Amino acid sequence: MSNAKDPFIEVPAGAAVYKEGDAGSDMYIIESGQIDIVRQSGSDEVVDSLGPGDFFGETAMLEEQPRGVTALAKTASRMLRIERAAFADVLRQNVEIAVRIMRKMVARQRRTEQRMHEAQTELMKAKAASAAPRAQAPAPRPPVAREPVPAAPVAKSEPVVASAPQHMVLRHVAGGQILPLDAACNEFLVGRADPVTGVTPEIDLGAFDTNRSLSRRHAKILRQGALYFVRDEGGANGTFVNGERMNPGASMALKPGDTLRFGSVEVELVIA
Repeated sequence: MSNAKDPFIEVPAGAAVYKEGDAGSDMYIIESGQIDIVRQSGSDEVVDSLGPGDFFGETAMLEEQPRGVTALAKTASRMLRIERAAFADVLRQNVEIAVRIMRKMVARQRRTEQRMHEAQTELMKAKAASAAPRAQAPAPRPPVAREPVPAAPVAKSEPVVASAPQHMVLRHVAGGQILPLDAACNEFLVGRADPVTGVTPEIDLGAFDTNRSLSRRHAKILRQGALYFVRDEGGANGTFVNGERMNPGASMALKPGDTLRFGSVEVELVIA
Protein backbone atom coordinates (compact mmCIF):
# COMPACT_ATOMS: atom_id res chain seq x y z
CA MET A 1 0.00 0.00 0.00
CA SER A 2 1.13 3.61 -0.56
CA ASN A 3 1.80 6.08 2.26
CA ALA A 4 -1.01 8.18 3.72
CA LYS A 5 -0.04 11.34 1.77
CA ASP A 6 -0.06 9.57 -1.60
CA PRO A 7 -3.59 9.75 -3.12
CA PHE A 8 -2.81 6.60 -5.15
CA ILE A 9 -3.04 3.14 -3.62
CA GLU A 10 -1.72 -0.16 -4.95
CA VAL A 11 -3.50 -3.44 -4.22
CA PRO A 12 -2.03 -6.90 -5.01
CA ALA A 13 -4.01 -9.52 -6.92
CA GLY A 14 -6.52 -11.34 -4.69
CA ALA A 15 -6.69 -8.59 -2.06
CA ALA A 16 -9.84 -6.63 -1.26
CA VAL A 17 -9.96 -2.85 -1.57
CA TYR A 18 -12.91 -3.04 0.83
CA LYS A 19 -15.40 -5.72 1.88
CA GLU A 20 -19.17 -5.91 2.00
CA GLY A 21 -20.36 -4.41 5.29
CA ASP A 22 -17.26 -2.24 5.81
CA ALA A 23 -17.69 1.44 6.69
CA GLY A 24 -16.17 3.77 4.13
CA SER A 25 -16.22 7.28 2.73
CA ASP A 26 -13.83 7.00 -0.26
CA MET A 27 -14.33 6.32 -3.97
CA TYR A 28 -11.66 5.02 -6.37
CA ILE A 29 -10.67 5.60 -10.01
CA ILE A 30 -8.68 2.74 -11.58
CA GLU A 31 -5.38 3.71 -13.23
CA SER A 32 -4.27 0.14 -14.00
CA GLY A 33 -5.39 -3.41 -13.26
CA GLN A 34 -8.82 -5.02 -12.93
CA ILE A 35 -11.28 -4.86 -10.04
CA ASP A 36 -14.21 -7.30 -9.62
CA ILE A 37 -17.29 -6.04 -7.77
CA VAL A 38 -18.60 -9.04 -5.83
CA ARG A 39 -21.85 -9.49 -3.92
CA GLN A 40 -20.90 -11.96 -1.20
CA SER A 41 -24.29 -12.40 0.46
CA GLY A 42 -25.00 -16.01 -0.46
CA SER A 43 -23.33 -16.73 -3.80
CA ASP A 44 -20.18 -14.61 -4.34
CA GLU A 45 -21.73 -13.23 -7.54
CA VAL A 46 -19.47 -10.98 -9.67
CA VAL A 47 -21.84 -8.14 -10.57
CA ASP A 48 -19.30 -6.03 -12.48
CA SER A 49 -15.71 -6.20 -13.73
CA LEU A 50 -13.90 -2.85 -14.02
CA GLY A 51 -10.71 -1.73 -15.75
CA PRO A 52 -8.58 1.40 -16.28
CA GLY A 53 -10.69 4.58 -16.36
CA ASP A 54 -13.59 2.98 -14.45
CA PHE A 55 -14.48 3.99 -10.90
CA PHE A 56 -16.27 2.41 -7.95
CA GLY A 57 -17.32 3.14 -4.36
CA GLU A 58 -19.06 6.38 -5.41
CA THR A 59 -22.16 5.69 -3.27
CA ALA A 60 -20.01 6.40 -0.20
CA MET A 61 -19.84 10.00 -1.44
CA LEU A 62 -23.64 10.30 -1.29
CA GLU A 63 -24.73 8.40 1.80
CA GLU A 64 -23.18 7.11 5.02
CA GLN A 65 -24.01 3.42 4.69
CA PRO A 66 -21.90 0.24 5.02
CA ARG A 67 -20.44 -1.03 1.77
CA GLY A 68 -23.03 -3.11 -0.10
CA VAL A 69 -20.46 -5.10 -2.13
CA THR A 70 -16.85 -6.28 -2.00
CA ALA A 71 -14.24 -4.71 -4.32
CA LEU A 72 -11.68 -7.44 -5.10
CA ALA A 73 -8.47 -6.95 -7.10
CA LYS A 74 -8.45 -9.59 -9.84
CA THR A 75 -5.00 -8.40 -10.90
CA ALA A 76 -2.47 -6.12 -9.24
CA SER A 77 -4.11 -2.69 -9.43
CA ARG A 78 -3.28 0.98 -8.86
CA MET A 79 -6.09 3.43 -8.05
CA LEU A 80 -6.66 7.07 -7.25
CA ARG A 81 -8.49 7.38 -3.92
CA ILE A 82 -10.86 10.35 -3.50
CA GLU A 83 -12.04 11.15 0.02
CA ARG A 84 -15.52 12.49 0.70
CA ALA A 85 -14.12 15.80 1.97
CA ALA A 86 -12.39 16.41 -1.39
CA PHE A 87 -15.22 15.12 -3.56
CA ALA A 88 -16.94 18.49 -4.11
CA ASP A 89 -13.67 20.09 -5.22
CA VAL A 90 -13.02 17.22 -7.67
CA LEU A 91 -16.46 17.69 -9.25
CA ARG A 92 -15.93 21.43 -9.60
CA GLN A 93 -12.62 20.83 -11.36
CA ASN A 94 -13.88 17.99 -13.61
CA VAL A 95 -17.61 17.99 -14.40
CA GLU A 96 -17.17 14.89 -16.59
CA ILE A 97 -16.69 12.78 -13.45
CA ALA A 98 -20.14 13.83 -12.16
CA VAL A 99 -21.73 13.05 -15.54
CA ARG A 100 -20.08 9.60 -15.69
CA ILE A 101 -21.21 8.80 -12.13
CA MET A 102 -24.83 9.60 -13.06
CA ARG A 103 -24.60 7.50 -16.22
CA LYS A 104 -23.12 4.59 -14.28
CA MET A 105 -25.91 4.72 -11.69
CA VAL A 106 -28.56 4.76 -14.43
CA ALA A 107 -26.92 1.78 -16.14
CA ARG A 108 -26.77 -0.15 -12.85
CA GLN A 109 -30.45 0.60 -12.20
CA ARG A 110 -31.34 -0.70 -15.68
CA ARG A 111 -29.38 -3.92 -15.09
CA THR A 112 -31.09 -4.42 -11.72
CA GLU A 113 -34.53 -3.92 -13.27
CA GLN A 114 -33.65 -6.36 -16.08
CA ARG A 115 -32.52 -9.03 -13.59
CA MET A 116 -35.71 -8.58 -11.56
CA HIS A 117 -37.82 -8.89 -14.71
CA GLU A 118 -36.00 -12.06 -15.80
CA ALA A 119 -36.34 -13.61 -12.32
CA GLN A 120 -40.07 -12.80 -12.22
CA THR A 121 -40.57 -14.31 -15.70
CA GLU A 122 -38.78 -17.52 -14.68
CA LEU A 123 -40.87 -17.74 -11.50
CA MET A 124 -44.12 -17.37 -13.46
CA LYS A 125 -43.01 -20.08 -15.91
CA ALA A 126 -42.17 -22.44 -13.04
CA LYS A 127 -45.58 -21.84 -11.40
CA ALA A 128 -47.39 -22.43 -14.69
CA ALA A 129 -45.50 -25.68 -15.29
CA SER A 130 -46.26 -27.01 -11.80
CA ALA A 131 -49.97 -26.12 -12.10
CA ALA A 132 -50.46 -27.85 -15.48
CA PRO A 133 -52.29 -31.26 -15.13
CA ARG A 134 -50.11 -34.23 -15.87
CA ALA A 135 -51.26 -36.32 -18.84
CA GLN A 136 -52.17 -39.89 -17.85
CA ALA A 137 -50.28 -42.57 -19.73
CA PRO A 138 -52.59 -44.91 -21.73
CA ALA A 139 -52.96 -48.49 -20.52
CA PRO A 140 -50.58 -50.86 -22.31
CA ARG A 141 -52.15 -52.92 -25.12
CA PRO A 142 -51.68 -56.66 -25.24
CA PRO A 143 -48.98 -57.77 -27.68
CA VAL A 144 -50.18 -58.78 -31.14
CA ALA A 145 -48.44 -61.62 -32.93
CA ARG A 146 -47.08 -60.52 -36.28
CA GLU A 147 -45.29 -62.27 -39.10
CA PRO A 148 -41.58 -61.50 -39.09
CA VAL A 149 -40.66 -58.82 -41.60
CA PRO A 150 -37.27 -59.04 -43.31
CA ALA A 151 -34.99 -56.20 -42.34
CA ALA A 152 -34.52 -53.51 -44.96
CA PRO A 153 -30.97 -52.85 -46.12
CA VAL A 154 -29.33 -50.00 -44.28
CA ALA A 155 -28.11 -47.23 -46.56
CA LYS A 156 -24.69 -45.82 -45.82
CA SER A 157 -24.87 -42.20 -44.75
CA GLU A 158 -22.21 -39.64 -45.52
CA PRO A 159 -20.42 -38.25 -42.44
CA VAL A 160 -21.74 -34.89 -41.30
CA VAL A 161 -19.07 -32.20 -41.30
CA ALA A 162 -19.69 -29.24 -38.99
CA SER A 163 -19.22 -25.94 -40.73
CA ALA A 164 -16.70 -23.55 -39.22
CA PRO A 165 -18.14 -20.40 -37.59
CA GLN A 166 -18.07 -17.32 -39.79
CA HIS A 167 -15.37 -14.77 -38.98
CA MET A 168 -16.68 -11.20 -38.81
CA VAL A 169 -14.93 -7.85 -39.29
CA LEU A 170 -15.97 -4.20 -39.25
CA ARG A 171 -15.74 -2.14 -42.44
CA HIS A 172 -15.55 1.66 -42.27
CA VAL A 173 -18.44 2.78 -44.45
CA ALA A 174 -16.89 6.04 -45.71
CA GLY A 175 -13.38 4.81 -46.48
CA GLY A 176 -13.71 1.02 -46.76
CA GLN A 177 -10.96 0.29 -44.22
CA ILE A 178 -11.27 -3.10 -42.50
CA LEU A 179 -11.16 -3.31 -38.70
CA PRO A 180 -10.54 -6.95 -37.67
CA LEU A 181 -12.26 -8.61 -34.71
CA ASP A 182 -9.66 -10.90 -33.16
CA ALA A 183 -11.13 -14.43 -33.07
CA ALA A 184 -9.28 -15.05 -29.77
CA CYS A 185 -11.19 -12.22 -28.01
CA ASN A 186 -14.77 -12.14 -26.81
CA GLU A 187 -14.95 -8.43 -25.87
CA PHE A 188 -13.91 -5.39 -27.89
CA LEU A 189 -13.96 -1.86 -26.46
CA VAL A 190 -14.99 0.75 -29.07
CA GLY A 191 -13.83 4.36 -28.67
CA ARG A 192 -10.76 6.52 -28.97
CA ALA A 193 -7.36 6.32 -27.32
CA ASP A 194 -6.90 8.15 -24.01
CA PRO A 195 -3.38 9.65 -23.76
CA VAL A 196 -3.93 10.47 -20.06
CA THR A 197 -4.50 6.90 -18.86
CA GLY A 198 -2.72 5.24 -21.79
CA VAL A 199 -5.80 3.12 -22.54
CA THR A 200 -6.24 2.15 -26.21
CA PRO A 201 -9.52 0.42 -27.15
CA GLU A 202 -9.48 -2.77 -29.21
CA ILE A 203 -11.49 -0.91 -31.87
CA ASP A 204 -9.88 2.54 -32.02
CA LEU A 205 -12.02 4.77 -34.28
CA GLY A 206 -10.19 7.99 -33.38
CA ALA A 207 -8.58 8.25 -36.84
CA PHE A 208 -12.04 8.39 -38.47
CA ASP A 209 -13.58 10.76 -35.91
CA THR A 210 -12.98 14.14 -37.53
CA ASN A 211 -15.86 15.68 -35.53
CA ARG A 212 -14.52 14.37 -32.14
CA SER A 213 -17.87 12.74 -31.47
CA LEU A 214 -16.48 9.57 -29.85
CA SER A 215 -16.12 8.89 -26.14
CA ARG A 216 -13.04 7.10 -24.80
CA ARG A 217 -15.22 4.16 -23.72
CA HIS A 218 -18.09 4.59 -26.17
CA ALA A 219 -19.44 1.03 -26.58
CA LYS A 220 -18.46 -2.64 -26.53
CA ILE A 221 -18.86 -5.41 -29.09
CA LEU A 222 -19.27 -8.81 -27.41
CA ARG A 223 -18.92 -12.27 -28.97
CA GLN A 224 -20.59 -15.43 -27.65
CA GLY A 225 -19.60 -18.32 -29.91
CA ALA A 226 -20.75 -17.35 -33.41
CA LEU A 227 -23.07 -14.59 -32.12
CA TYR A 228 -22.15 -10.92 -31.84
CA PHE A 229 -23.73 -8.21 -29.68
CA VAL A 230 -23.19 -4.48 -29.20
CA ARG A 231 -23.58 -2.77 -25.80
CA ASP A 232 -23.81 0.98 -25.35
CA GLU A 233 -21.42 2.23 -22.66
CA GLY A 234 -22.99 5.69 -22.35
CA GLY A 235 -21.12 7.58 -25.09
CA ALA A 236 -22.35 11.17 -25.13
CA ASN A 237 -23.25 11.13 -28.84
CA GLY A 238 -24.94 7.75 -28.77
CA THR A 239 -24.67 4.31 -30.37
CA PHE A 240 -26.92 3.50 -33.34
CA VAL A 241 -27.83 0.16 -34.96
CA ASN A 242 -29.33 0.46 -38.44
CA GLY A 243 -30.22 4.08 -37.70
CA GLU A 244 -31.91 3.43 -34.31
CA ARG A 245 -30.30 4.92 -31.20
CA MET A 246 -29.70 2.47 -28.34
CA ASN A 247 -30.59 3.23 -24.74
CA PRO A 248 -27.55 3.77 -22.46
CA GLY A 249 -26.39 0.42 -21.05
CA ALA A 250 -28.61 -1.59 -23.44
CA SER A 251 -27.36 -4.54 -25.54
CA MET A 252 -28.50 -5.65 -29.00
CA ALA A 253 -27.81 -8.76 -31.10
CA LEU A 254 -26.06 -8.21 -34.45
CA LYS A 255 -26.11 -9.96 -37.82
CA PRO A 256 -23.97 -9.61 -40.97
CA GLY A 257 -24.86 -6.46 -42.88
CA ASP A 258 -25.90 -4.43 -39.82
CA THR A 259 -24.71 -0.83 -39.82
CA LEU A 260 -23.33 0.58 -36.56
CA ARG A 261 -22.74 4.25 -35.82
CA PHE A 262 -20.67 5.40 -32.86
CA GLY A 263 -21.11 9.17 -32.61
CA SER A 264 -20.54 10.20 -36.23
CA VAL A 265 -18.35 7.21 -37.23
CA GLU A 266 -20.27 4.57 -39.23
CA VAL A 267 -19.11 0.98 -39.74
CA GLU A 268 -20.69 -2.19 -41.12
CA LEU A 269 -20.48 -5.74 -39.71
CA VAL A 270 -19.44 -8.01 -42.59
CA ILE A 271 -18.17 -11.56 -43.12
CA ALA A 272 -14.41 -11.72 -43.67
